[in-house]
Amino acid sequence: MPSLWNMRVAPLLLAVLTTAAAPWTSTLRAATEVPRPPPDHPRLYLRPEQASQIAERLKDPVLQSAVARMRKMAAASAQARVEWEALNYLARPDAVRGRATVAEALNLLKKSELPQRQDGCRVTGRMMVTGAIVFDWLHPLISDEQKREFVREFIRLAKTQECGYPPTAGGSVTGHTSEAMIMRDMISAGIAIHDEFPEMYDLAAGRFFREHLPARNWFYQGHAYHQGDSYGAHRYSWDTFPLFIFDRLGAGNVYNPEQRFVPYLWVYTTRPDGQRLRAGDTFKDSSPRGQPWNEFAGTLFTASYYGDGVLLSQFLKQGSTSNDDAIFEFLWRDTKLAPKPIEALPLSRYFESPFGWMVARTGWGEDAVIVEMKINEYNFTNHQHLDAGAFQIYHRGALAIDSGIYEGGSAGGYGSSHTQNYSWRTVAHNSLLVHDPAEKFHANPSYGNDGGQRFPNRRSEPRNLEMLLDPARGYRTGRVLAHGFGPDQRQPDYTLLQGDISEAYSKKMNAVTRSFIFLNLRDQRVPAALVVFDRIRSADPTFSKSWLLHTIEEPQITSLQAQVDRSEHGSGGRLNLDVLLPAPANAALRKIGGPGKEFWAHDKNYANDLPRGTLDRTSKEPGAWRLELSPKTTATEDLFLTVMQTTDRRSSARWPVKSIAAEDRVGCVIAGPDTSWLVLLRKDNARSGNRVQLTLEGSARGHFLVTDLAAGRWRAQRAGGTDSLVIEVSADSGAAWFEGGAGTWTLTHDSG
Repeated sequence: MPSLWNMRVAPLLLAVLTTAAAPWTSTLRAATEVPRPPPDHPRLYLRPEQASQIAERLKDPVLQSAVARMRKMAAASAQARVEWEALNYLARPDAVRGRATVAEALNLLKKSELPQRQDGCRVTGRMMVTGAIVFDWLHPLISDEQKREFVREFIRLAKTQECGYPPTAGGSVTGHTSEAMIMRDMISAGIAIHDEFPEMYDLAAGRFFREHLPARNWFYQGHAYHQGDSYGAHRYSWDTFPLFIFDRLGAGNVYNPEQRFVPYLWVYTTRPDGQRLRAGDTFKDSSPRGQPWNEFAGTLFTASYYGDGVLLSQFLKQGSTSNDDAIFEFLWRDTKLAPKPIEALPLSRYFESPFGWMVARTGWGEDAVIVEMKINEYNFTNHQHLDAGAFQIYHRGALAIDSGIYEGGSAGGYGSSHTQNYSWRTVAHNSLLVHDPAEKFHANPSYGNDGGQRFPNRRSEPRNLEMLLDPARGYRTGRVLAHGFGPDQRQPDYTLLQGDISEAYSKKMNAVTRSFIFLNLRDQRVPAALVVFDRIRSADPTFSKSWLLHTIEEPQITSLQAQVDRSEHGSGGRLNLDVLLPAPANAALRKIGGPGKEFWAHDKNYANDLPRGTLDRTSKEPGAWRLELSPKTTATEDLFLTVMQTTDRRSSARWPVKSIAAEDRVGCVIAGPDTSWLVLLRKDNARSGNRVQLTLEGSARGHFLVTDLAAGRWRAQRAGGTDSLVIEVSADSGAAWFEGGAGTWTLTHDSG
């Protein structure tokens, strides 16, 4: 494995080697020195040591798919041909062919123009990469005049990039300028021509070390990415180019090594059908139905750099690199790395600050239940939605979904009425609404009032980490209160996530907390349940409050129960909802949706103009229905408590659910045929060392989970019996889990 550190990059990155849980303290300091390109060539993407291995790699069985694609592209494209010729020059130097390649590459650079379309600079940026490869790898064959022409063309093409040249425009955390144009294209050209024209490297690499790198080294601690299921994987792949670029310069790993765990987000959110749980602006759902969603090159490059066989398995399962990245797969793939089984991973995974997300599964096969729970400690904007407190449930089909869709013509694209008023907004997610009739969400009047969460910094992207962390900008949207799973860490019975999402809303909210408890019931007919508990205190008791659950197919309601089925395209899952709070006399459960109301918000349908038949041909799942739960009477504070069970609609089962109350706590009992599951939470989500008493009626044994406890040693004692258990409650979870017989149990805290 390459070295993880090179002190020439200090002190900007001195915190890299601290543990993930340690506070990040040094990322806002300026770098004293950016790594300098070595004087010899080649130095771009590889060094003489790796160049000497090219001939053998061309014959390596593991790389034959990439080699075949490069050959095929070389036969069809002049740009691909010069890269292929440059690669072969390193394997078998031929001065005559090499000089012809130099001339052809220079001619391509001169002819390259910015296409008149959105994101056209990706074309001119990729041409800079082609020119940089030829300039660096065939450097001894280039005349002084040609070198001057190369430099002139690189500057011209750099000026076509959105970041501009000098590269000062745009943001370094999200957006297009956090993709290829600086982190691959301009840095690559700058390395190639550094001897002749050091300015381009100094400007591009200087901005990367000053802005891009500190932001990533901060949020990599959370082992996730913030731009959704599609753009997240896409933009993370660009992050991996500097990983190899600077390592091959001799700087070692400039990133926080926690980077290696970022692609595990997509491992855990990948469904049995190869798609991912929806998040943010999804563009991958245009893939044909049944085709796995690939993860671009980032997962492969991370697996190769850090020697991670699980990530290699994920890459092989999900698909190959793009044609543009075939040459980088050839250069950087670790051909000796063996895949390791994904199925050996723990079933639950926590993605810590600045995210505060949890994904829990019952397995990795076709019958797996997958639940995603989100707090969103920060919202990075751009392709991330206003979905603090949202959840999703998948079992034999998508049951509780992220609604809306990022596609279509004028009504569906980025910034359209559909995105501004529906898909970006809280109303499109399984979260909470509080409607203040006077609230204004944006200076632009085209943004309506959905009753949801506010736009951080008026939806402006953070330029850098300093701006992201500035409290006045409002990117902070939540705080995790508790997280954990157990008792077995590999196959947990429970998974817990609790958070305060008050900051995600405007001043219309005094307090909003949400607790998720996922239960792996280990029953073939009822494999899992999700318990969700909410406490909402509004600034005005007249503000209406709503609990949301979005579905693809029409739900069926019976009193305060609902049933959601998936029957299309071979799906067969069912979700059964039980409403426990508000109390029956004060609870109203209704459904909204169907033709003309699929994307309903603030008394209007924000339709999407997808072509007819699109949903049948592709894997798109925009949804068309939602359940809304609201209290009938107005109050400053309201509590919601719901239980959702999963089952197969073709052999369905539903376990009885009832609410329980114990002094300052509320909860539920899910009564299985042999074992009951009891969950008890404090109404105010505050940690307490006070005695807790709970009763499980009947003769069945029970699984007990009590949350919001002070950390330390607790004793559970069953009345009238000898059952006595000692339980260690961690500061992270604040929860006690134990198993025992029915009856009355008392938990006492050992405060001494």
